[in-house]
Amino acid sequence: MTPETNNDETLIRPKRAALPPVPEGMSKSQWKKQWKKEQFEANKPLYAKIRKEKKQKAREQRRERMQKALEENGGEIPEELRRTPRVNVNQKDSGIKVIIDCAFDELMNDKEIVSLSTQITRAYSANKRENHFADVKVTSFNKRLKERFDCGLKGANYDAWKHFEFTDDSTLPTTNAVYLTADTDETLETLEPGTTYIVGGIVDKNRHKALCYNKAKELGIPTRRLPIGEYIKLSGRKVLTTTHVIQIMLKYFDNHDWKEAFESVLPARKLAELADQAEGSNSSTPSQEPDAQDI
Repeated sequence: MTPETNNDETLIRPKRAALPPVPEGMSKSQWKKQWKKEQFEANKPLYAKIRKEKKQKAREQRRERMQKALEENGGEIPEELRRTPRVNVNQKDSGIKVIIDCAFDELMNDKEIVSLSTQITRAYSANKRENHFADVKVTSFNKRLKERFDCGLKGANYDAWKHFEFTDDSTLPTTNAVYLTADTDETLETLEPGTTYIVGGIVDKNRHKALCYNKAKELGIPTRRLPIGEYIKLSGRKVLTTTHVIQIMLKYFDNHDWKEAFESVLPARKLAELADQAEGSNSSTPSQEPDAQDI
């Protein structure tokens, strides 16, 4: 695949080549999966270059906005342009524990494993920056996910992350624990200190229906769903990344206000309009989009 450029000569992602003839002894689906993987590996350097260009462009645009704002505000930096500190030194303990259950390695492809690892690193960043933190444990940390952290994220130093623990143990608590899933009818009313909240660590584009709900049911763990529909309306499907789920829970402790937490964390494109407080909305139809999960 040959990279293209736009009008300002910035590299853009290459168009995917047509699928070559299926090799003998292979099904079309097997060949398609292998071909996509080969193309992804072959274009890794290009993708890295594209990401580097985007970051550089974003930095330049920020500098321009900063300079303009300084000129217009007499040397004062506007609040929206101030960088969030990487570590919040005034954090308070939320009192809750969070488990990211990653026992679904074999149900994801390599690209989804990469996506999950990214969500976990972002969840760690959020846990450092928010006003409240939780003690987070990543369970079933093995196989390709561990390989991704050890080889693909060299220098992450994840074993030294504060308030974050990685373990290959797959055991989940069954007392004082709640498994978050959109497939349940029970709504999470509040977050209780001393309780462990389990989040399914899987990116599967809805191939596996009610996966976390069924697992929780088999283990005897109560299930709850975040009260999204009761407080906001989304422009699309009610799906959240692992990062969003953890951020929302941490934000909730600021004022114990779900609506405020949702609005603060979810990207503007996801927020179509605020739910009518008097009428409310109880839609909880589970669905899925890439790199996200139903909560």
